[in-house]
Amino acid sequence: MLLTAFGMAGAVRLPSPSATARVTSGPVWDADLSGGSVVWQGPVEESGRPVPAVDRLQLTGWIDVPPSLVRGDESAAVAVRRLLDERGADAVRSLRGDFVLAHLGRDGVPRLYRSVTALIPLFWRADGDRLAWAADPALLLDGGRPTLEDVDADLLPMIIAERGFPHDRSWFAAVRRLPPGRSLTVRAGGPETAEFDALRPVAEPPRSLADAAEGLRSRLADACTRMLAEQRSFVVALSGGIDSAAVAWEAGRQPGRGSAIHYTLESFPGFDADLRAAEEVARACGLSWVPYEMSKHTRHGGDYLQVPDGGGLPQTHVPSHGVTAAVEQAEIDGATFVLSGLLSDQVFAHDVHRGLLEVAGPRLLDPRVAGEPIWQTVANAAAATFSTSSRGGSLRYLRRLASADPTTALPPRDVIVHPIGFTAEAGDRVTRALRDAATLAEERLRSVTSDATRGLPPGLTSLFLLAEGFNTANLQAAWLSHCLPKRKFFSTPYADRDLVEYALALPAAHRLGFGHGMTVDKFAFRLAYANRGLPVRAGTRMQQARIDAISAVFANQNFATCRDLLGPDSLLRRLGVLSHGFADGLTPGRVHRNGEEIARLCVVEKWLRGLS
Repeated sequence: MLLTAFGMAGAVRLPSPSATARVTSGPVWDADLSGGSVVWQGPVEESGRPVPAVDRLQLTGWIDVPPSLVRGDESAAVAVRRLLDERGADAVRSLRGDFVLAHLGRDGVPRLYRSVTALIPLFWRADGDRLAWAADPALLLDGGRPTLEDVDADLLPMIIAERGFPHDRSWFAAVRRLPPGRSLTVRAGGPETAEFDALRPVAEPPRSLADAAEGLRSRLADACTRMLAEQRSFVVALSGGIDSAAVAWEAGRQPGRGSAIHYTLESFPGFDADLRAAEEVARACGLSWVPYEMSKHTRHGGDYLQVPDGGGLPQTHVPSHGVTAAVEQAEIDGATFVLSGLLSDQVFAHDVHRGLLEVAGPRLLDPRVAGEPIWQTVANAAAATFSTSSRGGSLRYLRRLASADPTTALPPRDVIVHPIGFTAEAGDRVTRALRDAATLAEERLRSVTSDATRGLPPGLTSLFLLAEGFNTANLQAAWLSHCLPKRKFFSTPYADRDLVEYALALPAAHRLGFGHGMTVDKFAFRLAYANRGLPVRAGTRMQQARIDAISAVFANQNFATCRDLLGPDSLLRRLGVLSHGFADGLTPGRVHRNGEEIARLCVVEKWLRGLS
């Protein structure tokens, strides 16, 4: 049974340090939130049918509740509450889905949980003797609506860069966010957060490439079945590449009817090839074909930078309006789920510092195999890693690799920070945050694998990128602004725990194909769908149209708007994020070349002005 719910809020009085943390009588969820509701739970459904909310349990998201967990005639929600009563955090670890929970145990202690692969966030705030939580952070702000004074200005560079956003922080200084795999327990004297779950590679990795391919395919199929087995309709965001094509294939085998929405840009080079490839996949998978033209948003005077009214959060990632369009299609179709290929790149990423070395081995010494002399290979590796891309060289790179610096496993700084227009301090703030995130990923991976070797543990790049993906401010802004109000899920089967932990165990040779100086990413995964009936081009296309061209076209067509937003009156400039001379140096050519980065700056600037 699929248990779903949208939205929740509540609060408790914090016990004094001299009292017990147990609540045994009276109104337990005792707060004034969202206009005076003592405790609020959004509509709950089981297998698509509305059911009453149950006492002592709140949910936002979806959980697959197997029939084996349900006793007698109890509902799925009651079964989840019973499991939490009996097993606590162990119960949360055993469940599959994308969800956050609030639970009042039989011991009278309130606890919050966020599942380890949850894209859906949960927010909390502690003030004096009161702890409040909500699925929407605005409910925790004074007045229920954000103002400029609420914004945590220190985090604006991370929001714009879409990297390094601290997992326990939110857009607002007073509001905290619960990281994936962590719980919050109300204790005497205050809230206590702790890690209760972590991703870990499966104990027995596949023995062969064929086994790896079949293991990935079966787990992706299971992930799609969890979401769609009981759905009468669904939507797939289809790009034309292998990630979303595989999702479309598995979704198309489900009993419901599906639509495939594809974002395109008329008359821009490369997008017509994507359009043809995506349509071919949609037809092969039995999905209705819905192309969505982005030109109406990117033309002169277009609304590409639009931020939702009422304090809606900024969506910085290209394409703006993409999630909105997919949710609108879901409304037309009567669907609850929009599926995408998000997180596939992160799940199947090979380790930047070791992938090619492990796959090629001594063959890298032969330029006829590697396509270049070994010293050039090392120099290119040094330029393509975070630890040495800005300052370094081959010798520095090798020293960093030998010392097991975790940032050696990350892509180049300028690729993931996008410091266009940043002040030096803003850029350094993101860099420091990324270093901290890489160190955290390394510590977490070592703790679950008992890896005591001096070198960097395999899977570090993937785990780091996944942690960033589960906590991206952009995707959570889209969820809060467009999905949650309309009771739709923007989901990805690549976030399924079973799939992620299986992929983390894949050796580099199953992630990365190599020969004749060329590499093939997602090697085993591409093999898994090579003979499944998908169009050949879906599995063999290595490059697609640059999706950031959508932002670039808007910036080029709206040069004066972008320059004015980032000029002397810019709040980003006043807050120390944007360098003072940046707008003065803007030209149409520079705007076009850096359109995505400039569009991100403009979106956040417009959001800040709306709050002020």
